Amino acid sequence: MIKLSICVIAYNEEKFLPGLLQNIKAQNYPHQLIEVVLVDGMSVDGTKELMNKFSEDCKDFYSIQVLDNPKKIQAAGWNVAITHATGDVISRIDAHAVLPEDFS
Repeated sequence: MIKLSICVIAYNEEKFLPGLLQNIKAQNYPHQLIEVVLVDGMSVDGTKELMNKFSEDCKDFYSIQVLDNPKKIQAAGWNVAITHATGDVISRIDAHAVLPEDFS
């Protein structure tokens, strides 16, 4: 089977991120084949805390990485995500996205 890297770049997305993280958790693709790469653009709200909590609470995924994007801009964040992703397929997901459970 294929290992999937779901990558999310976020800056000050504490309002929308909980819904997306819940959508990721609800994926029906085997979680042991899903790597989640969360990149925070130095948010000043609770974005990074939400990412860290997701990482602590969801141990059934292949891996969950919470990384920093000190340059803050989205393109630099994607460079961080792609550099750290190890999946066979990399999926770029916006923090405002809503995913069906069969997305992956």
